[in-house]
Amino acid sequence: MKRKPRRKPRPEPRPPAPAAAGGGDTDPLADARIRPLLERYCGLARVKHAALGPDHSELRFPQAERPFFRDRASLRVAFSLDALERDPNAEIAVLGSPFLSQLIEAIRARAARLSLGLIAPGAASDPQSVELTIPVRDGTVKRSAARVAVHPVGRLVARVVLRAGAGVEEAVVESDVYDLSAGAKVGDDLAGAFQDLEAGRVEPADPSDVGKAAFVPAREPADLLRLLLSHLQEKSAERVAARRAAAEQALATELARLDRYFESILTEQSDPEAVATVTALAERRRTEEVRRSQVKAVVHPLQLVEASVLMQRAEWQLESAHGRRATFSGQRSLSGESAWLLACPHCGRPPASLVICRHDHCGCDACTSRCSVCAEDFCADHGIARCRVDEQPACEEHARVCQSCRMAHCSVHEAVCAEGGHTACSACLAACGSCGRIVCNRHAEQSRADAPRGSRRLCSACLRYCEGGTNEPVGMDEVTQCASCGKSVCTAHQAVCVVDGQVHCSQHLRHTDTSRRLVCGKHRAACAEEPAAIFASDEVGACASCGKPVCAGHSAECVEDKLRHCVTHLEPLHDASGSYGCAEHRKQCHVDGQAFSLTGVSECPICGKGACARHRAACGYCGRHVCTADLAEPAGQGRLELARQARRCSTCAQLAAVSDPPEAVVAAARAVTRSEAKSSRAWRMARDRSHLVVELDLGLTRKAVFTLRHGESAPDSVVKHSLLGSKRRK
Repeated sequence: MKRKPRRKPRPEPRPPAPAAAGGGDTDPLADARIRPLLERYCGLARVKHAALGPDHSELRFPQAERPFFRDRASLRVAFSLDALERDPNAEIAVLGSPFLSQLIEAIRARAARLSLGLIAPGAASDPQSVELTIPVRDGTVKRSAARVAVHPVGRLVARVVLRAGAGVEEAVVESDVYDLSAGAKVGDDLAGAFQDLEAGRVEPADPSDVGKAAFVPAREPADLLRLLLSHLQEKSAERVAARRAAAEQALATELARLDRYFESILTEQSDPEAVATVTALAERRRTEEVRRSQVKAVVHPLQLVEASVLMQRAEWQLESAHGRRATFSGQRSLSGESAWLLACPHCGRPPASLVICRHDHCGCDACTSRCSVCAEDFCADHGIARCRVDEQPACEEHARVCQSCRMAHCSVHEAVCAEGGHTACSACLAACGSCGRIVCNRHAEQSRADAPRGSRRLCSACLRYCEGGTNEPVGMDEVTQCASCGKSVCTAHQAVCVVDGQVHCSQHLRHTDTSRRLVCGKHRAACAEEPAAIFASDEVGACASCGKPVCAGHSAECVEDKLRHCVTHLEPLHDASGSYGCAEHRKQCHVDGQAFSLTGVSECPICGKGACARHRAACGYCGRHVCTADLAEPAGQGRLELARQARRCSTCAQLAAVSDPPEAVVAAARAVTRSEAKSSRAWRMARDRSHLVVELDLGLTRKAVFTLRHGESAPDSVVKHSLLGSKRRK
């Protein structure tokens, strides 16, 4: 905000702030710059400031200023610990206190600029006696001119916060007084006059004293802030170095403590995974401590205090060998006995030599460079100091920004990327290891050393990602297409399906559970008896009985038809060791329920059921082979009766006397006896499933037993019995 200068009535100068009580001891928290800052704020913002003691004050805020101080209408401020002890409800004004933060916010919002007015000028000297003694590189001084102008001068007040580890240091720093148009530090005489005007020891001059002198505007805010902050950085270098040294010492102590702590934990671990976890945690904690211990400086500009001063200004016209023209000016303050100030227009420092920029302005030799392409000079604002390829400077016309690495380079080291047709620096361009096209780093990728053809640069057209490993980049000449999905598989990671012999990616290949062979999804099969297991399609076959797919472990070959059947439709044959029979080509002994081959079981003539050789026996009476289940048990208790009834089938045991046998039986009896059957002979007959058993009494204890199949007339078997034994005729 502007403070209009007044001549009358002359205000009484403020008395200097009294020292804090305490017997001359310096308060370690006090900062002598806080109270003047507060007093300037109170005077400009119309805050009532009442002194309650040498280090104790009361502030009453207008309505517009209360939001900055938590909407309080008034508060008491203590500038020392003694004052705070006397008034515990007061706010202490020290670095880092809430009151100072509130004051700074109020200043930044309402008093960012403080204009002190015009510094009273003195007598002017003859400007014609000024000569430009600074040499001009590759140029000459053509002519000079002199005039009187008004320059803005000022200094910057900023809060600097240094953080490193757990320590925080805060301070209010003031820059030196600078010529805000020339960007150079003013002389001691002018700086003293500025401080007198700021402290109120002198009055600002009447603006009419400048007459017709032109006003030279200040630099752009960004450029001005850059100059002043660089000066603040130089002034704070010692404090930053001290803070960095303390932070490094604290960091070394903390890292040693962390190392001891994690070493004690590692000695208790035996599991490799646990050791890796603890090691990773230790590295992360060390990284966090190193990052936390880095010194960070935060600068908050608070106020720009400025004034106007009448200057003698001398200007020289410079011309380079390339025909470039520039104006260089020097100035001398008319307030005091200041010498002529010849400073670089760019950095504000005294130049060793002047250089004319190709954009028709000049700078010092430290702020300018010579283009390595066109050999013209340029300042730091119109070119690059170093090309990333050869580290040589380049002017704005020949400077480029690589679209790949985003770094500056010159036009000599520029080429075109074949992928997209954009430009890039030569450091980012190289040939593709597969097709040979020149591509930039952004459109290329490097394959790994374990790739089939080693580490190579690959363009996007030749780049493939192997699905057989960890999706690593490989060249198109190193891969084969997956027969299932078409994805790329490199030769180092490709595998072949054992059925179709084609390459497939890892997602479409599986190991079979039994043989551990690799099969693709198309040739993968499952056994109906073990659905969760994986088999190759050539390891299973359809059951010839039910058609279900079965593996070799759950199927076998039928001994008769030589076809494979599942275990559900197969039974081991007891008459053929190691052989199996299907339901169609096996028979079952009805006595013990075991399976036999078709020739291993015969049909019992009595019950019609199959019986194996072990469970078949000849009937001792009719001579037929019947199953053991149809052999009658002896009924009597005597030895003779047991002998007579031994090994007699159930049909023979049921023979019953008949008086009138059928004609077919009589005819068969004639064939047995080879004579005409006598009707007086005793006949006994019994019928079963397949035969008619006939007993014919031949007399003299002789009997003939023959069997006659149903529907036939010829006897099937004939057995003659006598006291001498039995004799089978047929």
